[in-house]
Amino acid sequence: MTAVQPASRFSSVLVVLALIAVTLSAISPAPASAQESTQGIPTGPGLNWTMPETHMLFVNGTEGQDNPVNLNREYPYFTGEPLFRTFNLGTTTVIEVESEPAVETVVLSGEADVFVYSSLVSDTPSCLLESLVPGAGATSFTVWLDVGTTTVIDGEETDSQVMQDGWEQATEFHVNGTYNNVTLGEGDVVTLTIQVEHSCSSSQGRVYWDAYQSATRAVLRGEMLQPELEVSADANGLVRIEFTPISPWGGDDYSWQFIDIVGPLGGWEEARHLSTKPAEDSHVEHFEIPHGSRLVEANRTALVWISNATLQPGKYMVDSCFILTAGDFNEDCDSEDSDHIVAVYRFEVASQDNAIAGAGWFWLVSISTLIGYLGLRLKSGLMPWPTLVLLLVLALSSMAPAATLPSLEFGATRDDSSAPTFSLLQHPSTGQDAVSLNDLLSGHDAVVLGLFTSGSPNAEQQKRDFDNASERLGDSVAFAQIATGEGVQPTDLDYYADLLNGSWPLLIDESKGEVANQLPSGIADGVIIVDSAGFISTSSSGSMSDQRIVESVEKSMKGSDQSMLNIFYLLIPTLIALPLLILAFPRKRMDVPDTPLPPFAGVGGTVLAASIGFAIWSLPVALLSLVAGGIWSFIELALVIWLAWQGLSLAIHSEVHEVNFIASEIHKRMPESYRKWRLKPDFTRDVLLGHWLAWLSWLAYPLMIPQGIGSVAAASLTGLVMSPVMLVFHCLVAGFVVLILRALASIGGPFSRLLGILGHDESPRLWGCLLIGMAVWWFVWLLIGPIGNALLT
Repeated sequence: MTAVQPASRFSSVLVVLALIAVTLSAISPAPASAQESTQGIPTGPGLNWTMPETHMLFVNGTEGQDNPVNLNREYPYFTGEPLFRTFNLGTTTVIEVESEPAVETVVLSGEADVFVYSSLVSDTPSCLLESLVPGAGATSFTVWLDVGTTTVIDGEETDSQVMQDGWEQATEFHVNGTYNNVTLGEGDVVTLTIQVEHSCSSSQGRVYWDAYQSATRAVLRGEMLQPELEVSADANGLVRIEFTPISPWGGDDYSWQFIDIVGPLGGWEEARHLSTKPAEDSHVEHFEIPHGSRLVEANRTALVWISNATLQPGKYMVDSCFILTAGDFNEDCDSEDSDHIVAVYRFEVASQDNAIAGAGWFWLVSISTLIGYLGLRLKSGLMPWPTLVLLLVLALSSMAPAATLPSLEFGATRDDSSAPTFSLLQHPSTGQDAVSLNDLLSGHDAVVLGLFTSGSPNAEQQKRDFDNASERLGDSVAFAQIATGEGVQPTDLDYYADLLNGSWPLLIDESKGEVANQLPSGIADGVIIVDSAGFISTSSSGSMSDQRIVESVEKSMKGSDQSMLNIFYLLIPTLIALPLLILAFPRKRMDVPDTPLPPFAGVGGTVLAASIGFAIWSLPVALLSLVAGGIWSFIELALVIWLAWQGLSLAIHSEVHEVNFIASEIHKRMPESYRKWRLKPDFTRDVLLGHWLAWLSWLAYPLMIPQGIGSVAAASLTGLVMSPVMLVFHCLVAGFVVLILRALASIGGPFSRLLGILGHDESPRLWGCLLIGMAVWWFVWLLIGPIGNALLT
């Protein structure tokens, strides 16, 4: 007995502990709370619909037995005396109506209800007295409800009730039925037949409809409404919302909408329908009236909204409420008993930077180039430490021009480039032949291109702006619009084509928007001004006012704001020309010439030499821009190869052969007194400095010469005469910039000359290696960007 007691106590303790554990687990709120907290909480992008569970069709029509009534979806809001039909003793068919033919096919499963409202005509208690006799005094209704070819309520009789008099006290009668997989096909109707059995001989009765408090109706359940909502952010960060109202009775089943863009959100859990107005700091935009519409598949019409605000990268939602004609307008989407539609579309605006490598990565190329160069040079012996420091400074200073390099990205484009040489089909309303950019440029000073996605309201806004601008610009400027977007079809543009009425070509982009992808706007709404040489002059998202169009066209004929002052900007404030300061250190003292020379011969000689170096690069580029603007990406590829060759020549021979040859030929034609004072190596170095300044100007301002000189020459006869003069001024400005560099490099006196001597051989070689790195970067960018786009389009 004593051996059993401890075990018994232990068992009792276990039982008690088990009971406590079960009790705690039953009352503990943590698991239930955790489970409930995960229900209905969004965890990522997507679309959530809240649909009404019931779909009502109301008896509607005109008062009087001889006037027909119908069955429709319009909720009655009238609150006075309703329309009615009077019936007498006996059995009478009081309502026989059908809906409009369905325009969409749906398959329904669920329950059907019919509600009938009726009252007596006279103010008498006789019907109540008659009801004391079995089968007398009361009223009932028998209902037939057909959905398409299927009868879902087949002669069901309501309860018999003794009615009161007056429409204010109408009695509700109700029948119910069930159905499964009933098809309401296109062209089918819903038919409602109501027969009354009136057993009161002392008073007529009335059946009511078309009033808020006595709306005789049929109610169906099932997935009757199948709307579609799509939200996308274009390349400019503008949001496009498309709502396709789908119902068996067409888009008119949806009467109104309230749409809000909200964000950026702190997390997806915040992306739920808001029962109150969004907070001001997160409310982006509100919409009601559609901005436009477009025809989509199955000949449906999609309503379109486009935001004015540009969204920054982040998480957003489109919180929308769609009011149904069959829903109670007094109950909004925030009501618990709402019979309207709520949709919450969650989406994320991604960063447009999809670069494989940004220009900032070039520091790695610079340092790697320096280390590789030093490794090769150290095989020949150690260099003085000041030379090592000088080379390090040169490598670091190259980061300033390297910062202008484009990011490496597949399919990349840039604003300061030529327009793609497209050839696109027209909408049949504006012509049958394909239209190319060359066709549009032919005989015109500029081309104004409007891009829009199908159904965008910006198409009509562009038309208004283009109409006003064309009146002011006349026939000297060509206008055209390109409908872009994936899978855009001519039928999508029929409505707008009728509005356009052949005012200018209406072009259709390739199936995946290939042409738009090569323009600054991307696959989005925008306006592009192309100058007479085929270069992009100005671009704008959405549309562009007629005043700005006129100003931009006039600007394109004057070089599109490309200025020779940009060459000064290479020095200050951008410091892009900083590497040339390292290369400009003097190697000897400038003594007074033995033979008197004209005033400012030294200064003028430096400016002239550097101008010649700049002209060696800019003259062929200006000439090519006149005739090859349409293939400018390939011209740039040739320039990159030339740059790589010059870098290789510098790295191996410490000179650029073609530049040295031209400098030598010019130097030997100088006066002998000047040649003896300014030796050929010094003159050649000034030419090289001007030439390298030209390359740096191209890296920073790719269209300074093509647009500032070539486009001006192509625009008019006056421009053709003035462009050589402008080119000379560009070269002279470059000469003055080199002169400033030489002066800055000489400030240190003996110290500057020491640096010049120490870096005489090594600095140009390292600079050549760095130029090769920049050329390779540009080469790769061109192949995976503009040239790849041109070859694959």
